[in-house]
Amino acid sequence: MHKLHNEKGAALVLVLWIIVLLTILGTILFSQLLTTTLQMNKQEESTIESDLSNMATLYVSTFINQQNATRDSLEETLGRLPGQIEIDNNTIKLEANVNENNENEIVLDITIDETEGHRKEIIPIQQ
Repeated sequence: MHKLHNEKGAALVLVLWIIVLLTILGTILFSQLLTTTLQMNKQEESTIESDLSNMATLYVSTFINQQNATRDSLEETLGRLPGQIEIDNNTIKLEANVNENNENEIVLDITIDETEGHRKEIIPIQQ
């Protein structure tokens, strides 16, 4: 058997292959972390928007109940509803109208400045 005694440079090739593999693995890991971070931020924003929307709906419902609004005075009561409220340092613009298709519901248009969200909620009118 003939042995090769000229192994100069074999360590260099091995080190370069390890560097390439570590770079590829690092890039993949960084990409996954970036995607996960973006998903978490979007989910948090969506949760905040949903919570603020629910709080605004409760605010309007409570406002109507405190004003003892009847069906006849509902339009007038909605006219006194503040145009915007502040919840947890977020400005929320409110626009409420009686539903044209169903007089037993109020259509609440909610615009949230912080998250740039826009939602429509339906509030049923209780007897």
